[in-house]
Order: sequence, then C-alpha cells, then structure tokens
Amino acid sequence: MKKKHIIASALSVGLLGGAIAVPSAIFANSDAVTDSAKTSTTVTQDAVTTTTGDHVVTPQRARDVFDDTFDSKNPVSRFFLDPGYGHLKISAKNTGDSTITFSLVHTDSGKQYIVKTIGAHSSLTWDSLNSFSQGLRSGNYEIQWRAGGDIVHGSAYGVSGQYPSDIQ
Repeated sequence: MKKKHIIASALSVGLLGGAIAVPSAIFANSDAVTDSAKTSTTVTQDAVTTTTGDHVVTPQRARDVFDDTFDSKNPVSRFFLDPGYGHLKISAKNTGDSTITFSLVHTDSGKQYIVKTIGAHSSLTWDSLNSFSQGLRSGNYEIQWRAGGDIVHGSAYGVSGQYPSDIQ
C-alpha cells in the first residue's frame, strides 16, 4: 500500500514541476514575445518575414480595409484606418448600367476627402498619394455609393499602407 502512495506522490510532484517549467519555458524570452505581440494580425500584402530567435516576426506594411460587393440602393462601405496606415488605394468596378458616384468621408471629423464617378461597366482605381501625399488621417471612414437612384451593381476593395509604395 505504501508503494502506491509513494508512486502517486512522485507523479503529483512530477506533474506540478512540469506545470511550473512549461510557463517558464514559454515566457523565457519575454522581449521577443512583446515584440511579436505588437504586430497586428490583419491581412497583409508584401509582408517580409524575419526570424528572431525561435520567433517569426512579420512586419505589417499594408492592410486590406474593406472588400464589398454591391447589389442594392445606396450601399455604404465602412472601415478604420489605423495610425500610420494613412495611404489608401480604392479599386472599384461598376457592373451596372448606371454611373456610380462615390464619396470618401472621415466620419470622425465629417471631412469629405473625394467624390469620384465610375461610368457604366467601367472600373476606377484611386490612390491617396495622387491627392494627399502625406496620407489620410487615422480613424473611421465611410464610402457612400450612389447610382442616381438606381441599384448600385459592382464591387470595391480598399488597401491601406504605411508608405505609398506599400499599396502599389
């Protein structure tokens, strides 16, 4: 009977020791954990991967901010630009028979940045670098899509970047 207690006690101590050792091993290099925790997990483009010790660090240089398909009257695309990601590229395709007009508004301030039109069955790509070389302010944005009272048929996506070259 004593042998069973000794074995059970040894197993308990072994398991307890393992429980203490595992977190220590996980957090042994807290600097690397902190650096990788600061990296966003959003979708990226043109990301370069770097290895630091046992950790992989993927710098975020561009982010997809919206990807919408339209088949309704007056749809709105809403998105957020993080600080430092103020360069924006919008690509839109009009698959309908009516001209689409869209406006980009910083909803936090009410500032309207652009108003553009896309002819029927046409596409348009707008890059903030051409109009706002320093980029756009961070915060909440919306794009209002209109087709002169008709249904908006089409699609659009937006990519933001830290530098103008990130969204090319």
